[in-house]
Amino acid sequence: MQTQTAKPDYLGLLNAISLGETEAGVYLRAWANVTQDEDLACVLRLVAARETNHGETFCRRIAELGFDLKPKNDPGPADRLLKYADPKISDVDKIRPELDFEDPFIEIDRQIEKGVFDPITCNMLSWYITEERDSGRMLREAYSKVRAKCEAEMKNKKNGHANGHANGNGAAMAGPSADAQAIMACMTDGFARLEKTLKKMANA
Repeated sequence: MQTQTAKPDYLGLLNAISLGETEAGVYLRAWANVTQDEDLACVLRLVAARETNHGETFCRRIAELGFDLKPKNDPGPADRLLKYADPKISDVDKIRPELDFEDPFIEIDRQIEKGVFDPITCNMLSWYITEERDSGRMLREAYSKVRAKCEAEMKNKKNGHANGHANGNGAAMAGPSADAQAIMACMTDGFARLEKTLKKMANA
């Protein structure tokens, strides 16, 4: 195992990524288990698997550097899990307002170019960012599709064309658009600590 006597300046970043990704994996998977939309469930499980893998990988890297993962006393993840795992809460109620997409990895890219990280961590971060951007791309595409379906359903209801069956499944039909927004919100939540750490690094 590789060890370092000096604490790397970027250890907090690795810690933040590991915690955030692990948490996101848990509540995204829980959400996938209760949604009635099978297509959404597949996307949620894919993203959850990636998030979980990222959390484990960066936890391992911290150990390889000779340190331990430091958990945070934060009630946020538990609150999110209760919400997303509750089948009584509709998908629509699990979302937050849609935000303009911003790449959260630009600053890490700059740090990589500056040679801030050791070679192994650098490669790991590059792999991580590539997967996260790919997940973001898929989620944005999924969001665009489900938004169109949601708008069509709302238009049918407005025109009085929705039959009893459609009304009975309205939450499921309207849900995907909301779900896509919520997935991106989950990922944003997962990067909250990371962004704070990046700001500290930039100020330093």
